[in-house]
Amino acid sequence: MRERTVEQTHVSIDGSNFVLSPSQDVDELCEQLEAAVETAGRVVRFATIDGRQVRALITQRSRVLITDESVTYDSDDAVLSLGASGNWDLL
Repeated sequence: MRERTVEQTHVSIDGSNFVLSPSQDVDELCEQLEAAVETAGRVVRFATIDGRQVRALITQRSRVLITDESVTYDSDDAVLSLGASGNWDLL
């Protein structure tokens, strides 16, 4: 059995939790979130690991937490993921 460790980014917005898609640019998302709180409110879009497209209205009162986690998969749990380059990766 082979194990593989991958990094997952988790986002919590006002108590709603999401795991970001591996193709989601986290730094770009952070910039969008920061820009949103400088206004009366702005919709920020991002993709989740399960393929959902999320649109969240972010205001100055929104609470956002972004964390990274190392996740270890057994070879039996391996899945294929389409990377940003268009190539399939075995997770």
